[in-house]
Amino acid sequence: MLCRITFVSATAELFVKDGYTIVRCPRCGLVFRATLPARGELDEIYGRAYFGGGGSPLREGYLDYVGDADVHRTNARARLRRLAGLVEPGPLLDVGCAAGFFVDEASRAGWQARGVDVSRPMVDWGRAHLAADLRLGTLADVPHDRDESCITMWDYLEHALDPRADVQDALSRLRPGGILALSTGDAGAALARISLRRWHLMTPRHHNFFFTRRTIRALLETVGLELLDLGHPAARFPLRYLAHKARLVLDAPLVAAVATRLARSQAGGRAVPLNLWDVMTVVARRP
Repeated sequence: MLCRITFVSATAELFVKDGYTIVRCPRCGLVFRATLPARGELDEIYGRAYFGGGGSPLREGYLDYVGDADVHRTNARARLRRLAGLVEPGPLLDVGCAAGFFVDEASRAGWQARGVDVSRPMVDWGRAHLAADLRLGTLADVPHDRDESCITMWDYLEHALDPRADVQDALSRLRPGGILALSTGDAGAALARISLRRWHLMTPRHHNFFFTRRTIRALLETVGLELLDLGHPAARFPLRYLAHKARLVLDAPLVAAVATRLARSQAGGRAVPLNLWDVMTVVARRP
């Protein structure tokens, strides 16, 4: 949490989604699951079905994470270009690395990159197919055996069990002047406020925390990081993935038919830029 106060969940309840109670802290305003998953549940939550699609409960997760490797690499290179303007390539740790496409692209760009993720299928795949330096586990499981020039948390913080502890740990691993870069949903964005429980990122089986610009700023300031930039840049997504997400939100027969057709077609793999202004990218520096 941010302020770590104790409060009665019933008095702070916003709504229930998919059987999970979503609450807002009355002091700091952070929105999160009232009951967080135990670490022992993570193997099942982020197993093969989450990254492979069809077997995932509620049709959440990815259609084919590995199959969309080219799109992940394109987005990774764009992020690396941004980082290159802020810090010289050096040791880099990617938290929530999945199969390691960002780690691999960072290594090709001259970084000494490694990653960590709780998903055994993804870590195993990345080690076998990319020969990437990936560790199975959480940030706390990574040896603090070097000072990092950069730590990245792309689409990770919403999955964390203790975001404040993770960001505090990241700060302790950064060399002076080192960079923390992350992306996460913006629950204060117009689309999120209008959609409420139907927001496409309101998926509490996998997402535990829902930040806004105010709460992410507060988190960084609390641990002692200096905010450099907070924006909502566009990213690229496969058409089949966008249709899959639309099917999840709208649950309409026509949308389902289009999603099914795109999932089976070559055209579905075509990547297009998209910006709904509800995903924020944040860059902060250790003083």
